[in-house]
Amino acid sequence: MWKKNDDEFIESFRFILPGYNVRPLELEAVIGIEQLKKLPNLIHGRRKNGALFQKEMANHPFLMMQKEISCSSWFGFSLLIRPNSNIKRIELIKKLKNKGFEVRPIVVGNFAKSNALKFMDYDIPYKLKNAEYLDKNGLFIGNHHYSINEAIDEIKQISV
Repeated sequence: MWKKNDDEFIESFRFILPGYNVRPLELEAVIGIEQLKKLPNLIHGRRKNGALFQKEMANHPFLMMQKEISCSSWFGFSLLIRPNSNIKRIELIKKLKNKGFEVRPIVVGNFAKSNALKFMDYDIPYKLKNAEYLDKNGLFIGNHHYSINEAIDEIKQISV
């Protein structure tokens, strides 16, 4: 059962230093080449789940999901709590975790809050109200290549 405050969730994708974590090892390349052979079927299954998730969540009373632009591979689903909703993100996280879901912050969040920015020369010319809203009210759940119909039903039925 989820008993911690929102801090653990917020810190789970905090970027401390600028840069990338890349490890180009030959073994990883060999595995990757073999995994690429599975990619078309994986994407097909994820897109099928994405279409169902969009349909089922289109009119959810307190959750909005991202709109697909172009042709997504649907790695997962970003959800935002609707403005003026009676649920807080920490309550939603608890409900999802109690049903067995893993949740993450939406990686885009508000990068202006990143500690890595202390290493950069930058200006923020205006208030980032949408990034801030997303940072405080969004979360991400993963998708799979196999059917997740039952999981979609569980999310759809979460109540305030």
